Amino acid sequence: MPEIRDTIRHPLLRQFYDYWDSRRGERRFPARSALDPMDFKFALGRVSLVDVMRDPLRFRYRLVASYLTDHLGFEMTGKLADEIPAPGMRAYTVASYTRAVEANAPLHQAEDVMLDGQRWRHEALFLPLSTDGDTIDMLAVCRVTDPPKKRAFSGMAAD
Repeated sequence: MPEIRDTIRHPLLRQFYDYWDSRRGERRFPARSALDPMDFKFALGRVSLVDVMRDPLRFRYRLVASYLTDHLGFEMTGKLADEIPAPGMRAYTVASYTRAVEANAPLHQAEDVMLDGQRWRHEALFLPLSTDGDTIDMLAVCRVTDPPKKRAFSGMAAD
């Protein structure tokens, strides 16, 4: 998977990718238990953990990056990606997670998109985690964005 590493621009994301890669060992994907937040203090607050549920394919937030929660203005921990209150953000997020799972590989995004009337300039990694080493059952998502001027969706609250 070295080709994806070469596309990563932001040093924090490159460092997080290297950490994830070092935790794989001989496995295709590391287990969640192989990651220790104390080892990636440099990325804390920017990493979300997303459970991958199947039949049908859905995504539940186990942990949402505090930076993202502060930027969005709503908390998603414990909720499904289907429950993101902003429709454009919801569709974009579910599509990104789905691409990572269907590709059965890490996904890197560096984009400038308009979602729900807000411009998002971000770079993100979607790194597969797997209990058995092959089947993705979680994603570790690390994202960097332009500094927010205000909460992106300040009038919305997730129920």
